[in-house]
Order: sequence, then structure tokens, then C-alpha cells
Amino acid sequence: MTETLIGHIEWAASNAHTWGFILIFILMAIESSVIPLPSEVVMIPAGFLAYRNELTFGDPHTDFIFAVLAGMTGSLVGAYANYFVSLLVGRPFILRYGKYFFVKPGVFARAEEIFLEYGEISTFIGRFLLVVRHLISIPAGLSRMPLFKFSFYTLLGAGMWCAISPGSDTI
Repeated sequence: MTETLIGHIEWAASNAHTWGFILIFILMAIESSVIPLPSEVVMIPAGFLAYRNELTFGDPHTDFIFAVLAGMTGSLVGAYANYFVSLLVGRPFILRYGKYFFVKPGVFARAEEIFLEYGEISTFIGRFLLVVRHLISIPAGLSRMPLFKFSFYTLLGAGMWCAISPGSDTI
């Protein structure tokens, strides 16, 4: 298992100049959905590769900006997945079957509690909280938060997180 993971990481690093931003987008979309993938696993290497001129443009500042943009848009896509699924299937379905999709009832209850207590701004703040950032889109969808506001707060929080997450400060 470890060799397989190392092989994938080596492939991604060796192809970062070609596929780097697409990989950042895809992995951050996964990270913002219910699949537990820490964003630090994505953004730390992205910051390191940008710093070493090993992404597409070969300029650390341009690569950093595009890495953050790829991370932001990927996060929004993953958040949309949670938002629209919860909007369509509803709370009873999530409580009953969420455990099969990495949505633990206790963690979901905490994300919902944060959303209900702080309202729409929790979509922004939730992007900075471990585990909550993966799930804060679910209560937003359940409450039918307006899509424009949801998108705005998600992009703002994800953009800041992608820009300041550990390792990205190497630029």
C-alpha cells in the first residue's frame, strides 16, 4: 500500500509542470466534499512546487496565484457537491446514510450547530476549521442558503485557506 501511494506521489510531482493545476483542482474538490483528504496534503506541495519553479509557468508568484485559484475553484466544486446533494436528499437521508459517506452523525451535528448559530457567515468561517470545512456545505444546502451567498462565502474562505495554509507561505 505504501509503495503504491509513494508511486502516485512521485508521478504527481514529476508531472506537476503539466498537470499541477488540474491535480490541485481535483484534489481540492475531493477535499471539500465528504471524502476525508486534508487540504494540507494538496496545498503544501503546491506551495513548495511553486517556490521551486516546478509548476506550469516557472514563475513562483504566477504559479502561486494559479495554485490558489485552482484550490479555490476546486473547493467550490466539492462544496457544491455537498450543497446540492443535501439540498436534494434532505436531513433524514443524511442522518440515516451519511455514515456510509464519511459523514459521522456527531461531526455533522456540530457542523449544523455552527451553521444554525452563526448563519451564513459560518460557511466562510467553517473553511478554517478542521473537519467542519468538509461538512459545512451540508447544513447550507439543507437550509437552502442562497447559491450566490454560498458561493461567495465559500470562495472567500477557500481562497484565504489555500493562500495561507501551511507551506503556501514559501512564496
